[in-house]
Amino acid sequence: MKFIFSFTILFFVFIFNAFCEEGSYEYSNVGSHNLAKVNTLDGSVTGGKLEGISIVMKSKGNLYQVGQNSETTCIILSKKESKSKNSALEAFCESTDLETGDKTFAYNIRKDGTADTGSKGRGKQTIIGGTGKYKGISGECNYTVKYLPNNKLATVGTCDYKI
Repeated sequence: MKFIFSFTILFFVFIFNAFCEEGSYEYSNVGSHNLAKVNTLDGSVTGGKLEGISIVMKSKGNLYQVGQNSETTCIILSKKESKSKNSALEAFCESTDLETGDKTFAYNIRKDGTADTGSKGRGKQTIIGGTGKYKGISGECNYTVKYLPNNKLATVGTCDYKI
């Protein structure tokens, strides 16, 4: 009886793992932003929309392919206290695979740098789900963003995922 129970458990673990994928990818994103800033009693708050195009530069796994492009839209909120050189930034993002239309959703946190022109900083992105081929995806990315003149920005990142 123990053998049958153990065999059944191992069988389901094997089947589950056979349909799971883990991988990683590196990406580059260039885009533009439409941000507004207001002053507060002890600093400032910046918010708005970021839009850009990402390309996968390196990939391990089958889900993401080198050269794959996606369109990304983020809504950000960045709070900066007057005593600090850094801001606390949060963003929710939606990325759409330009070939399939499938989407991923992510939540970003960055406490390094600001959203001002010339500023750059590192942050963490949590992949919180997706549609189509990305359904059930989760993962984490580390990224670096730089805010450029004329409302432009550039981002590079490395992500680990499982689905």
